[in-house]
This record gives sequence, C-alpha cells and structure tokens, in this order.
Amino acid sequence: MGKNKKMLLYGAAGYTGKIIAARAKQLNIDFEIAGRDLDTIKELAQELSVPYYVFSVDDEKGWQEALTDKKVLVNAAGPFKFTAEQAMSACLKNGVHYLDISAELDTYLLAESLDDEAQAAGLQLMSGAGLFVSYDALVVHLSKLVEQPEFLKVGFRHYGGFSRGSVLSSKNIADLGSLIRKNGAVEENPNPNPKIFSFGNENIECMPTPLGGIILSYKSTKIPNIEEFFSLKLPATELPNLLPENLPDGPTMEERSSGRNGISAEVTGKDGKVVRAYVDAPSGYDLTPLSVVAVANRILNDDFKIGYQSPGSSYGEDIIYDIPDTYLIDINS
Repeated sequence: MGKNKKMLLYGAAGYTGKIIAARAKQLNIDFEIAGRDLDTIKELAQELSVPYYVFSVDDEKGWQEALTDKKVLVNAAGPFKFTAEQAMSACLKNGVHYLDISAELDTYLLAESLDDEAQAAGLQLMSGAGLFVSYDALVVHLSKLVEQPEFLKVGFRHYGGFSRGSVLSSKNIADLGSLIRKNGAVEENPNPNPKIFSFGNENIECMPTPLGGIILSYKSTKIPNIEEFFSLKLPATELPNLLPENLPDGPTMEERSSGRNGISAEVTGKDGKVVRAYVDAPSGYDLTPLSVVAVANRILNDDFKIGYQSPGSSYGEDIIYDIPDTYLIDINS
C-alpha cells in the first residue's frame, strides 16, 4: 500500500462534512471532496481550493474515479444506513482504507461482517471513527487497570445540539430499543434503569441507550458485559417540532464552543475491583471532525491494522493524544 497519501471526503458539503474538511485543510492533508449535490460541492471545493467529484452513493463508476489515487475514504454522508454499504464495497473494490463517523450500530455490524474481505484486500475498515475514538481509548485504558475485566458501564454526556443529519441517524438508533452485551452476546436490556455517572465537577443521570461500545469496545477489549447510557443537554429540546425539515443545519460555532462533551466509564474486574475515569472533550460536532481526521492522518502515515477494526483495536488508548483539547482523567486510581 505504498501509494499516494490522499484522502477522499464523501458527504463533504453536509454540516459535519464541512467541519471535517476545514480540519483537514488546517493540517495540510492532501484531500479531495465528493458528494451528491453539484452546487454545494462545487462551491465548497472553490472555497477550499481542492478537486471535487459529484456522484450518488450507488454510482460504482463515480466511486472508482474518485477513489483512484486515494489511500483513505472518510464517509461523512449520513444516515449511514443508506451509504455505508456502498461506500465500504467501493473501498474494498478499489483498495482504499475506510472510515466513517456513524453512530449507527448496523454499520458497525456491517464492517464486522466484512472482516475477511478487508483482510484479503489488506485494508483497514473502521466504522465509528468519530466520537468513539476517545470513547474507545477510555475503555481500553480502564480495561488494563484490572486483572480480568468483566463489566463495562459507560455514560456519555453530549453537548452542542444535533445537526439535521444526526436527528435522521438517531431514529435508526432509537429503533433498536435498549441493547446491552451480556456474557458476550448482544441482547435486549431486561432492566433499562438510569445510572449516575461522574464527569469530574458534576454527576449526571444518564439513560440506557445502545451507543456503539457494545460492538466497538467489545472488539477492542472483549469485555463480555457492556451497558451504555446517554445524557442530553440539547438546545434542540427547546424546539417545538423535531422534524428534520424544521431543524437548522446544526449548532453554530459559538453554541459548540460554549460547552463540553464528557464520557465517563467504569470497569469491574473478576475480583470485584472497580476502576473509573472520564474524558473531557470538545462538544460533539467539534470532537467528531478532530477524531476522524486524527485517524485518517494515522492511515496516511501508514499506521493501520488490516481487517475490521475499532479505534481501540487499531490504536489503543494513545490515539486520544492525537485529538486536541481532549483529556483522559482517572477518578480513583
């Protein structure tokens, strides 16, 4: 895989896509953009002075042309239920590493199911390379602090509102109900009770929600029992109608910078020892671009593991140091 060092960003003109593009530009990454709407993509390409491609997610020829001299694809076109399969397939056919920023469990399971193909192609296939990068780093960190990690509980404090795309994606998460991993298998949560997590200066009650760690952090650590919880601080809750067409694109830069995301986790070992830590990070729509570009940058510098990977299985806890303004803090060790 000693070819070129270029990244392709698909879905570049979306709310999060534009922030990813700005971050890639800031780091002087050699990248090109693509999307489905000519006007928005062309305008963005002119702003960024980068080449662009316009094609639908089902256009195999479009993918082939756009991926020809690329090393890694960042798929930012959600809901990923409608784009991940085509984009992963295009990467496998064209010899390009795959990343997306999905928060949808189905796309993680899809990536997991394509492990053999990715191994055969010598490619890294990673779905969930956004918020889950620091989340997974935290879990890997804690898993090393006990002899045999048996139980993982994670609370996620989201700040910064929702983009229109995330509201659409969140329906695919809500439709799953409350899932957990129990004794290694994913199943319905029989007792979906809230739990209080510590985020340093505040304790917050979070509600049971399948966030993705039941797939990704299981890949990274093989902890057999995983439960996840989600707390919302949402400007969106003040809107009378949450239909996508009534939503703004997403929070402004000022809204994003006025609060922080938090991820708090506890791991219990076989002997009953409990360890806790949390991540203090920028709000979601800043953290996601910072995270996925950090992973793309690693791949562009030949740091990857072939096959289906999670952020933690590929990069361990150290990837968190690649994400600016993001801190891992131990609570009791």
